[in-house]
Formats: sequence, C-alpha cells, structure tokens
Amino acid sequence: MYESFGAVVTGNQVTFKLFLPDNAVDPAQYTRGGSPKIKEIRIRGDFQNALGGEDWALESAPAMVKEAHPHGWLWNCTLPDDLPEGYYQYKYFVTFENDTDRWITDPCTRYGGSDGQENSAFVVGGSTAVVQPIAHRLPPQDLVLYELMIDDFTAEFRNGRAPIDAIHDKIDYLVELGVNAIEFMPWTAWPGDDFSWGYDPFQFFAVEYRYVHDNAQPADKIFRLKQLVNALHERGIHVIMDGVFNHVRAGVNPNKGFPYFWLYQNPEESPYIGQFERGGFFEEFDYNNECTQEFIRDVCFHWLDMYKLDGIRFDFTIGFYNPGNVHEGITQLIADIKTHMSEQGRENVALIVEHLSDNRFEAIDAANKMDATACWFDPFMYQSQAYARYGRIDSQLLRILDANRDFAPGKLPVTYVENHDHSTIVSEAGGRNHWYKTQPAAIALLTSPGLIMLHNGQEFGDDYWLPGDGAGRVQPRPLHWDIFSQDFVGQRLFGIYQKLIAIRKSHPILRSRNYFPTENDPDGYGVVNDQVVVFHRYGNDENGRFQRFIIVINYSDSSQTIDIPFSGNGLWQDLLNDKADFVQNYRLYYQQIPSNWGRIYFQNSEQ
Repeated sequence: MYESFGAVVTGNQVTFKLFLPDNAVDPAQYTRGGSPKIKEIRIRGDFQNALGGEDWALESAPAMVKEAHPHGWLWNCTLPDDLPEGYYQYKYFVTFENDTDRWITDPCTRYGGSDGQENSAFVVGGSTAVVQPIAHRLPPQDLVLYELMIDDFTAEFRNGRAPIDAIHDKIDYLVELGVNAIEFMPWTAWPGDDFSWGYDPFQFFAVEYRYVHDNAQPADKIFRLKQLVNALHERGIHVIMDGVFNHVRAGVNPNKGFPYFWLYQNPEESPYIGQFERGGFFEEFDYNNECTQEFIRDVCFHWLDMYKLDGIRFDFTIGFYNPGNVHEGITQLIADIKTHMSEQGRENVALIVEHLSDNRFEAIDAANKMDATACWFDPFMYQSQAYARYGRIDSQLLRILDANRDFAPGKLPVTYVENHDHSTIVSEAGGRNHWYKTQPAAIALLTSPGLIMLHNGQEFGDDYWLPGDGAGRVQPRPLHWDIFSQDFVGQRLFGIYQKLIAIRKSHPILRSRNYFPTENDPDGYGVVNDQVVVFHRYGNDENGRFQRFIIVINYSDSSQTIDIPFSGNGLWQDLLNDKADFVQNYRLYYQQIPSNWGRIYFQNSEQ
C-alpha cells in the first residue's frame, strides 16, 4: 500500500498522495495514537515556477484534497500542468486545527533533498533502468558476504563521483577476491548532511542523496543504484541491503525528522512511534499498531521488488521481536516477506537478523522462532579476536567452530571475525606488525559452518580501533587501498583470503552443518595444549561422493609438534599448503605446525 504513495510521476504528470490512518475508519490500524488534526496541506517546492507561480511560495502552492480511504484518509493533488524534465524538491506545508503550521517531508518520497536531506524530491524524465534478478540465486550457506560501507569503501578513489557509481571500479576486485554477495550498510536516507553509518534513517523509500548525486546528471539518482545492482548481478554477486526497522530519527525539528511523527498536531499521538520491546536507539517504531507493521512491510516489498534484491539484513531485531506474539514485529514481517517472495517464485532470498543481547546465544533461539534465514553470531568474532590478542585458545573454541549448533534445520549463523561495529581484527591482534596473528581466525572462519562474512578492508588488513561504546564510534574509516596495492602485508592477507574462499566455494562439505568434535576427544580431535585445534568436516558432495576434511590450526606464536588424527587412511591433500601426505593407522605423527598457520586436509571416498 505505502509504496503507491508519495510523488507519483507518470510521463510528465505528477500526483502527490499522502496517506494517514484512522482507527475510526479501520479499527485495526492502531490501538494507541490519535488523529493528526490537519486542517490544510499545501505542496511547496521548486516546481512552482514551471506552473506560473513562485518557487516555494505559499500563495501559489497547490492544495491537497482529503478523500476517504479504506484504512483512513488520503490527501492527494495532481499538478495542473505537465512539468519539464528535471529533479524537483518539495515539502508539505501543513496547517493544523490549532492554526500552527509545519514544513514536513513526504514519508513515502523516493528521493531525498539536496539540503541536508531536509526536503522530499521527485524526478521527471532522466535515465531509466529495470533491474534484472541474479541468474542463479544461491542458497545462503553458499554465500561469502562482503560487508560494504559505501562512504568508506569509495572515499579514496571516487574523485567527486557519486559513491554508488565509484563502486563499479571495484567489481573486478571483488570477483577476484571471490566473494559472491555484498551486504551494503544502510543506503536509506538519514537527516542532515553529516557522516553517518545510516542507522538513523528517516526516509525509508529513498536512497541517501550523497550516495547517488552527480552534478552533471541531477535526474539520474535511483537509476544509479539500479545500474549497480544490475552490474553486480551480471557478475554473480548477490545484493543484500541493511534495513533499519526498529527505530527512526524523529528528531527535534520537523524539517529533518520522520514525517509520520511530525504530521500529527501533537507528535506524541503518532501511532507509528512508541515503545514496543527493547529499544534504546532514537525513537522506536510501535509494532503494536498495524499501520506501523504495514508501513515497514511495504518498505521491504519496495526494495525487494524494485531492485530485485537477494536479501535483507534486519538491524537490531531485539528491539522489535515479541517472543510471545508471532503477529507483531519482526516475526510477522519475516512471515509476510516469505509469503510475498513465494508468490513471485523467488527462492533463497536471505532474511538475516542482527539479534544482539547480553546472552550472546539468545540470538539462536530467537532466529529459530522468528523463522529467519540466518542471524549474526557475535561469539565467533569475540573469541577469534581474543585468541588473536593472546595467542592461546581454550575449549570454548569448539563451540564457536561448531557455529551451526542449535540452529533449526535450514537456518544458520552469519560468522565473522570483524564487522563495522568493532575494531578490526588486525587492531585487536596488536596492529599491522602482528598481521600474522589473524591467519588462524581466517582459516577457522572459512572452514567452519555458517554463512561467512568479511568486513570491507579485512581482506588486506586495514587497521582501525573503535571504542566499545559512546562517543567516537560512528566515524569515517576510509579503506586504505594503497595497503592492498603496495604493501606486502596487504597482498599476503589478500592472497590468503582469496585462497581460503576458493577452497570453501569448491567444496560443499565445508559449507555443510557437519562438524566434529563438540568437546575434546580422546583420539586427538579438539584443542591441543591450548594452542592447536584439530577438527573434522565430512559429508556427501553434490554427486553423492563422501568427502572428509581434517583442519589443523595453530593459534600460537611458535611452531607446535602434534600427532594429527585422521578419519581414514590413504592419501590426503593439504589444500592450504599445496602438498599431500599418506596416512597410516589413522595418524600422522610428530607433525610440525608453523606458528599462526595450519593445514586443510581433504580426501575423497575414492582415495
């Protein structure tokens, strides 16, 4: 429903549609909230001159007409004349019953404004593109995600171009690395022109203005994002957006805040905003009310349908998860999206949740109950970074490596050793002079169960420290591309990640759930001397052949000599070191494992 509102452009004709719910018309719309008490709405913008008036002037601003809608009221207005091609900005000028007035943006605008995103906008003409779906959407366990922050990723090479355009420069690089999916940090618009990670949105149907603006082609904005998605799909790279649907930046200024808050004479009576579950960031969406549930559902449908996205990562789901009610919040949202995707015949659309709590394993139970595809698995990162710092491991590592444990069939963890919210693993290991201490974490990440995620710059050892909380967290971290192109460490780490990704993609057993042991085993599997781990991956490949892997990882700063247990005799290929060993009596004895390194042994059933 909401995707049909906003500034609707047909050819050169523009119609504005603004919906407001009313529980007197449809009692299901909300139980908490009230009437907006609007007397008049006029549309003021820089299109008025084209209609014979003065831009932004109240006297010549077209008035909207209030009409009945099955769920409330629809204010609409069709401009009397066609407009020339171009990019136009506008705002609703709302007069309330108490004769106060406000400038308010359009809650369903497809374009943000140029002045710190304060305005809404629309485009007449400009370039057009239809997004093509990826030719073969892989099941989530086959993905290697690349978490990409658009500002930081392009900062060093965009040279005045729209950041979305600059990403094209690195598609070959991403293909060479081997990733087959990108999880874009939020691209939806936030208020103001300050740097942001995007987790403070207010225009949910619009792309952040700075990401898609080019002075030479002001009308080609969302067109740029469509071009990028097409280019990635053509190279077999899945596109997943980061959606922030727990909270919103309502703000203290109606010029810059969430419109469905300020469209009410008393903003506290907005049914869209209010306490729901465990919030804590900005203003919360009130999923007790159906109008909120419908709004966010339609936002998701818009991005998935218009841009043929391959998934959504849902930020901070602990804030809109009600474990006692499957018909509210994220659980109902996932159910609605799955039904919608099924009706279109679209399979393997990844619905990933970030469900963080003090109990880090609570996320598994929540992901199972809300029927998510996958959820972020923070324990993998925390333990991996601790091991990189201290060079010693413990039995907790076995639970981390067995990341898929307790997930329901068809659901899996998203595993990572760093993400946008924390310091890089190189920083945690002691800086780039200690880059080698991150190698065990890389080997473990790419050989254990889960949906793998790399954070941009991790693959060449970018080094950033972030405070655990408070001030200084949301700051620019531009990728140092010279580290990749000119530095031994950057090249070395890139080569390691590239090789590990290729090994994983070539061997479906590494993407399976099968893992052993869950605790130290008397045969020698598990943690050895708090320094080395040995674990087993196994199963049938796509051709029904039984395959085995034995992975050995030394987390210490010195070589370790151990006996390596094997699940079968015969020839085993060490894929990491490009060599082979012949096993007898289910053992290789007195094997020296170099510091911060390992082996990835592989055997087919025919060997």
